[in-house]
Amino acid sequence: MPLVRSIFEQIAKNDSLGSFIASTPIGREFVHRVAGGEQVEDVIEAAQLLADSGRLISLERAVSGDIEEFESALVFADYAMAVSALASTSLARISEVAILPEFVLGGPSRVAQLRELCAQAQASQVSVMIGMGPDDLVDGAIDLVGGLRSDGFDVGVTLQSVLRRTESDCETFGGRVRLVKGAHSSGSLDRFGQAIEVDKSYIRCAKALLRANAESGFATHDPRLIEIIQTVAARLHHEKGSYEFAMYYGRSSGLQQRLVDAGEAVRVYIPFGPQWFGRLVGGLAERPAGLLPAIRSLIPGA
Repeated sequence: MPLVRSIFEQIAKNDSLGSFIASTPIGREFVHRVAGGEQVEDVIEAAQLLADSGRLISLERAVSGDIEEFESALVFADYAMAVSALASTSLARISEVAILPEFVLGGPSRVAQLRELCAQAQASQVSVMIGMGPDDLVDGAIDLVGGLRSDGFDVGVTLQSVLRRTESDCETFGGRVRLVKGAHSSGSLDRFGQAIEVDKSYIRCAKALLRANAESGFATHDPRLIEIIQTVAARLHHEKGSYEFAMYYGRSSGLQQRLVDAGEAVRVYIPFGPQWFGRLVGGLAERPAGLLPAIRSLIPGA
């Protein structure tokens, strides 16, 4: 897996490859299925179609690699445009914007810019979610979100069940949490080394969140985990819609709609912006074992 991860990491850095793919007829069809496009107006159009089918929205302005401060201003400008566009439609109340912690914590001015974005989002009734980041930024992300929440902003944090610390974080955080698996690694004492261990941790973390009546989102395409979460939620007397499932845009569309039709809340994550390709491939670098399930889930009706 390290070799596969390295290959995906190198591909993710090649934004020109993404542009080439998007320029071909087959590539354009693929892009429209897995990303919201390069422009804000494109992703809003995609979001509206999802909302019409009963799904909730999560928009992330894709950022790949280290960027300069002047580029970060462009990213925040795109986020501000997205929030304004959501506010001008009926999408604001069902939408959030998702931001990676390594981007926010990667430059001296970005926390201040994030605070400005949070204020705009709050006024527009759009939520903010801090996404999954490297292990060494977990404390920074939790502290950042805690500070923003204490100032009255509606901000959540993403936690990874692959980390041994996460069950405790789920029990003590006390705010809005999105639970993801993350990438298992046999070379880290801080991470579970086997996929089955990550799954077991995911279930324990989900139970902790549901017992705490936390505002919870469960990011998974695994029908088995979804069924377990539904069972636990029912036992704890949580009504459908009081928690949510989160999935990628263009993946498991049939499963998404079946959950919505059954009364579940389903939030769909849509990357957009010029670096959409690096963000998607970078996600496969984080969890290369998920490549085949990801490909299968792109099949219509899956």
